[in-house]
Amino acid sequence: MEILKKDNYYHVYNRGINSQMIFKDENNMNYFLKLVTKYLSPKANVLAYCLLNNHFHFAIEVTSETKEINQAFSNLFNAYTKAYNKQNSRTGALLERPFKRKQIKDENYLRQLIVYIHRNPENHNLVEDFQTYEFSSFNSFISKDETLISTKKSYIIELFEDLNNFMATHNNDTSNKLNMEYDDSRPARSSIKDKFFKYIHQLQDTITSKLEEVDGKAKFQEDIWERPEGGGGRTRVIENGAVFEKGGVNISGVHGKLPDSMQKYFGVEDADFFACGLSLVLHPTNPMVPTVHANWRYFEMYDKEGNIVDQWFGGGQDLTPYYLFEEDAKHFHQTCKTACDKHNPEFYSKYKSRCDEYFYNAHRNEGRGLGGLFFDYCKATEEMSMQNWYDFVTEVGDSFLEAYVPIVEKRKTLEYTKPQRDWQEIRRGRYVEFNLVHDKGTLFGLKTNGRIESILMSLPPHVQWVYDHQPEAGSEEEKLIKVLQNPVDWV
Repeated sequence: MEILKKDNYYHVYNRGINSQMIFKDENNMNYFLKLVTKYLSPKANVLAYCLLNNHFHFAIEVTSETKEINQAFSNLFNAYTKAYNKQNSRTGALLERPFKRKQIKDENYLRQLIVYIHRNPENHNLVEDFQTYEFSSFNSFISKDETLISTKKSYIIELFEDLNNFMATHNNDTSNKLNMEYDDSRPARSSIKDKFFKYIHQLQDTITSKLEEVDGKAKFQEDIWERPEGGGGRTRVIENGAVFEKGGVNISGVHGKLPDSMQKYFGVEDADFFACGLSLVLHPTNPMVPTVHANWRYFEMYDKEGNIVDQWFGGGQDLTPYYLFEEDAKHFHQTCKTACDKHNPEFYSKYKSRCDEYFYNAHRNEGRGLGGLFFDYCKATEEMSMQNWYDFVTEVGDSFLEAYVPIVEKRKTLEYTKPQRDWQEIRRGRYVEFNLVHDKGTLFGLKTNGRIESILMSLPPHVQWVYDHQPEAGSEEEKLIKVLQNPVDWV
């Protein structure tokens, strides 16, 4: 991260957390510029600027010492965030930390940057002609009025020789190179965090659309929520369908100060975090159709300055049948293995074993289901970059429908009896026990003040706990229990 030093020039830019909107209307933008005049102008000369819905750009000359300019930016951002949060009944951080800055080391570079900043609204298709955009400094160079850039106006025009060449250079658009280097709001330039957050939104749409098609009756109901401490999510629940008695496909992105309990868990102090993921659980009505769970997630942790100090991926998918169909188990696991093998031939056996170990009700001495994949704390190594992990996790996510839907289609019309339904509800009780006693995701959600409805969405609607229930010897029910007590290599 660049250090802001006196008498140096910088490109300063930032955006909302998760690329969220930071300026909802003209009043927001005008107020932000008012705060720039109040806090920033006494400590720096503004050379050019542009405000867009979810990000901004400034070119500045620092005229104060490092500590003073840093405090000026802190005051600016804190004052705006406080006002924005009050206006929109929200809490928590609004802008990414730390704000981005790049030293400008030569005049040719500065010329290109100024053109880039001014053309930004047109590049983002906000206007057909960047010259008509109100919230950039372009027209300030033409105006005779006192403006935010007046102090260095003559200097900037002289960089282009004169005003006519200033205009001509802008219209010729010499900033393509800078577009690629600096436009961090573009998907192609987004961080791993942003790429994955966008991915789970798209995956949620794909999965819910297909499941509605499979059910043929019920539709997912959507609920958008906000977390008071920062972030929120999009919950989608299906109930009382032709196939699915209850199910949810939820996404969330939460951030803020890491709760004390989680600081102790990770062995850190005074840390901030960002976590996002997609979690799904489907409980079919027919006991011949298995319950399924899947989760794909990403986590970042930051120091006091906002620098990333740790980051990792996690996730997996697992199958919980009530009656054992070996061909279904083989299909599910083969799909998992195929996804893993594209990235590392050792991944399937490694993460299959971890799944068997993780989804295990130790107090019952049996697995929750037939397993699948489970991976966590997937961090950058010499062999696997974060981009490599992103590719792997999204590969697994993309494989989910292929792993599960053929099984549902094959079993959803099979007949079943009342005792078989009772057995399903008894086994659902075991599912509940695992989620509330052992599952780290559920516990993390509860400890970070997550949305309780979304966290407990995974629980089935009808459950039984029968005292000391034992399946009949030689029955199909006992067959399942024996497999749950002794994991099988299905492929």
